[in-house]
Amino acid sequence: MNKTIEWRPTPELNEDLVKMQAQLVQPEKTKKGHFGPYAALDDIDRAIRSAIKAAEVPLSYSQSTIADLTANGKVVLQVVTDIIHASGETLHIEGMPYEQGTTLNQTMANLTYAKRGSLSAAFGVVADDDDDGQAITALKQEQLKQEEVRKAIIARLKEKLKEAPKEKLPQIFATASMTEKNNNTTDLDKLSANRASLISGAAIFAINDAGIK
Repeated sequence: MNKTIEWRPTPELNEDLVKMQAQLVQPEKTKKGHFGPYAALDDIDRAIRSAIKAAEVPLSYSQSTIADLTANGKVVLQVVTDIIHASGETLHIEGMPYEQGTTLNQTMANLTYAKRGSLSAAFGVVADDDDDGQAITALKQEQLKQEEVRKAIIARLKEKLKEAPKEKLPQIFATASMTEKNNNTTDLDKLSANRASLISGAAIFAINDAGIK
């Protein structure tokens, strides 16, 4: 899975995560899909929690969903997995963006798939058959789709930055722990989809606040 990992100083979490992964028994791939066998979400969760218990480390995790808006107004969702340590340290891992779906069943299936991917990436679980060439092709397609979405969001961000009041630029970039010096093509083109959306949202707020149409 192509993902963005936000690294922060997490020495205690890292140490216990290594201990936990040493106890991790990879879940069996009991489900069958179009691209081969895979491990179900509940089996992945069970394997992770069993490893945490066996290693006797104070780790847990939570998952949430965030939404990004593409340049053409399409909603793209993304599952975020937070590995939480008793010390207060947290490792924030973003999964691959996915479409909401047009039916309830499709929406739930897409969400489950996204949770599996993000959770597996977070804890080093091998949830799919890596030897299936079709799966690799599908993954490549998803990576290309994600990159297309990211570029569209950045293009929209650049438009909004041109409209935003210049005096508000420091505040706008501060929302993503950046400075006005980052308002250049090189830095903007390197942004993740999530970070670009955050800055874009701040720019839109500044434009509306200033009464600019």
